[in-house]
Amino acid sequence: MNTVNKLHHLNAWEQSSVAGSSLVTPTGIQVLDEMLPCGGWPKSGLVEIILPDAYCNVMPLLMPALIRLSQQGRRIAMVNPTYPVRAGLFTETAINHNQVLQVNPHPGRSALWTAESMLYSGDCCVVMAWPNCRTELMGKRLQKSAAHGKALGILFSYEGVETQASGVETRLKLELDSEGSAVYLLNSRGEVLSGEVLR
Repeated sequence: MNTVNKLHHLNAWEQSSVAGSSLVTPTGIQVLDEMLPCGGWPKSGLVEIILPDAYCNVMPLLMPALIRLSQQGRRIAMVNPTYPVRAGLFTETAINHNQVLQVNPHPGRSALWTAESMLYSGDCCVVMAWPNCRTELMGKRLQKSAAHGKALGILFSYEGVETQASGVETRLKLELDSEGSAVYLLNSRGEVLSGEVLR
C-alpha cells in the first residue's frame, strides 16, 4: 500500500460542502469530501470505483451517504449487485429499505442498458452498477444519462482496469492489504492524483 495520510471519519452533515450543498451529497467522511473534485458525491454525475475483486466490501465508503439519500424520496438501485453490497444495504437498519431496489437485467438486456435507463428516468437518486464490461464510450453514455436524470451513478470495476482510458471524470480505487485499506483518486488515464488511508 502506498504511504498516504490517515482518513478521519467525521460527521460531514454538520460541515459545509466545498462545492456547495446544492451540487453534491457529502460522503460522511471529511477527508474523502476534500479529495473528491466536487467536494462530495455528485448529485448528477458518474463515479467509477475500482475494487480488488467482487468480494471487496466497499460499503463503508458509501453507506453514510446512502443512509441519508434513502430518506429523501427517490430510489437507490443496484444493477447486478455483488453479495457484500446487497447484504450491506438490506441489513443496515438506518436505511429506508422501501427505497432500495435490486435489479437483475432480463435476458437479452445488458446491465449497461439497464443502468443507463434507470439513470435517465429520474426515478433514482443513486444507481450502482456492475455491468461486467467496460469501454470509454460506456462511461460517457452513463454520465450523460446521470446528468439527464439528476442522479448519482456508481460504476464498479475490478483491479487492472485503471490503466485503461476512461470516459468517467471521477475515478476512485480501493486498495486492501494486511495494513488495512486506502482509497485513491485517479485521473482518466489511471494515474494516482491523491490518496488516503481508511481507519
